[in-house]
Amino acid sequence: MTAVPTALSREMALNALQIDFHSAIRDRDYRLLVSIPARPAPAQGYPVVWLIDGNLHFGIAVDTMRIQACWPDVRDAVIVGIGYPTDRVTEALGLRMDDLTTPITEAQRNAQWYRSMPEPPHGYGKLDDYLRMIDEEIKSRVAEVVAFDAGDQTLMGHSLGGLTTLHALFRRTASFQHFVAIAPSIWWNNQEVLTYEAAFAARVAAGEVQARALVSVGELESTLRYPSAHADKLPGNREMFEQMIEACRMVPNAVELGARLEALQRPGFSLQTVVHADDDHNMVPPAGIARGISFALRNG
Repeated sequence: MTAVPTALSREMALNALQIDFHSAIRDRDYRLLVSIPARPAPAQGYPVVWLIDGNLHFGIAVDTMRIQACWPDVRDAVIVGIGYPTDRVTEALGLRMDDLTTPITEAQRNAQWYRSMPEPPHGYGKLDDYLRMIDEEIKSRVAEVVAFDAGDQTLMGHSLGGLTTLHALFRRTASFQHFVAIAPSIWWNNQEVLTYEAAFAARVAAGEVQARALVSVGELESTLRYPSAHADKLPGNREMFEQMIEACRMVPNAVELGARLEALQRPGFSLQTVVHADDDHNMVPPAGIARGISFALRNG
């Protein structure tokens, strides 16, 4: 089926093509927002950034890309925001929960702090199908409207999107060349994603991995920042948030993983770890996206 882009998006970054489609793999509707550079494409096609949570971060990524691409040492890339046909942030946040998670364990579901969280409308656990959808359905649709370089692809995501990016790094390295995991939710299911780390390390040691990865996190993500006003609008009380901060270990998890992966570096695989000063989990996406674009697309 030929992808037919609709009119320029009125809801996100200017000059974006909007492609709505129904995924056979996920049996769900999706919306792609595609920003194409103004300059002519290289012979091999443009680099491409596959941006998880397009509803939330597409505008930031496009503006950041355009600013950085003003310098000749940064490759201008197509930005593809992978999202949902909605303009409501809360709806997008609910829809992403089963796309960006593995099946929830009883231990995770029954954790005292997690029981305070609202149940997502579609449950959990379709992360592998989501990544397969990018490979088998989304890439072909985007290729119908713009030529991109299959050898210069970046997967970028924040939070659960960062978890999805790490999952892809460990298990689907052939699908992308650059991986940007911003504040990844390594804590999910008692750090389940790390169960794939040893096999990945063995592949790196054997010279079977060709990838570059960036893991970043906000310096204040493991610091309790409970609001002094309007706390009644949150899903839990101060004690619950204290438990969440302790259980998620956002900063230690990211820094410790980064150190282990940095120790694996060899020709074909490199990793950088960044802690963004004074940023918490909600503040870090702009800084993480900006650093991620520089990391993935700067020459040399």
